[in-house]
Amino acid sequence: MRLLYLDCTAGIAGDMTIAALLDLGASAENLQRELGKLDVPGYELNIFRDKRAGTSGTRFDVVVADDEKRAHRKLGDFERIVGGRGLAPAVEQHALRMFRQICEVEAAIHGQPVESVTLHEVGAIDSIIDIVGVAIVMDELKLDAIHASAIHTGSGRVETRHGSVPVPAPATAALLVGMPTFQTELEGEFCTPTGALILAEYVTSFGPQPAMTLERIGYGLGTKEVKRFSNLVRAMIGTTTASQESATIVSIEFDIDDAPAELLGWTMEKLYEAGALEVTFQQLQMKKNRPGTLVRALCRPAQKDSVLGAIFRETTTIGARFGELQRIEIEREFVDLETPLGTIRYKQTKWNGRIDLSPEYESCAAIAREKNIPLRDVLAIATRR
Repeated sequence: MRLLYLDCTAGIAGDMTIAALLDLGASAENLQRELGKLDVPGYELNIFRDKRAGTSGTRFDVVVADDEKRAHRKLGDFERIVGGRGLAPAVEQHALRMFRQICEVEAAIHGQPVESVTLHEVGAIDSIIDIVGVAIVMDELKLDAIHASAIHTGSGRVETRHGSVPVPAPATAALLVGMPTFQTELEGEFCTPTGALILAEYVTSFGPQPAMTLERIGYGLGTKEVKRFSNLVRAMIGTTTASQESATIVSIEFDIDDAPAELLGWTMEKLYEAGALEVTFQQLQMKKNRPGTLVRALCRPAQKDSVLGAIFRETTTIGARFGELQRIEIEREFVDLETPLGTIRYKQTKWNGRIDLSPEYESCAAIAREKNIPLRDVLAIATRR
């Protein structure tokens, strides 16, 4: 397995994350080429070497006009800017999901419909470039899993379009639910909304660095100079033989007999958003001969509280059972292969010398939409490859 570990003990932001991944070896040329497909006004990228507290690394700066820094956009604007622009299916999927998530968070905070909420700081071009840029470099690195440390949020207050707010800002705090965070006496915003959004989208577990054979280390430098520590994100990439190791997961389950099908479908979606690895439904015969459903969610230990929170927030259940399990995770990676319909992403698994390929649903679905052909035909062609 190919693993990425993000050290966020100094904080995290979108530009720092991209810089760290470029420092690891991601292609700046590929990043600029793919970003050029977006429907955005003029901007300039500056990628250069710099130092923070004596540590050398990469800086990634997006230069935009002053009026663009004050721009604001809605969910529909992001979908127009990113959707259908020829980005890789996984890149488009991750980017649009991040834009939707930040809009959902802001909508909940301000009590507005998702489609009506207006983003200010995250709506500017530099934030759009950061979000889509992370999706591009993550896709290039072909990672199997992403882990992260506890997150330094900073403390004090920060100025926004809505006035002075405590650090972490409301949207950032909402995105960090279920993640380990800490503050120090140092004032400032060390975890930005974009940084929290990246963690929520990509990271599968939080805590110490997992056991792996290190290949490379990259340093993504922040804009600010901080006296007490190096203001940077450290990204470490390496490999582990997952087929020889077991992983601890948490199984959470509950029974429910008063939920309509629509609510169960919604609940599954929210459990995945909260960090569930798998969600299943099983029909039950409950007390008083009522038909019911057993809902089971599997997640990493770090996401247990987040998944439980989603269960009690989204359903009428008043209790849930949970326990730890051990599972074997065989070696796997994602590969892009050419087919008669174009490039399709496959999950390649290895076990005891046997290699299997399975086409990824989202990649096949994107081709079905683009070519306006049945998904089952795409899957049949992809499977025959």
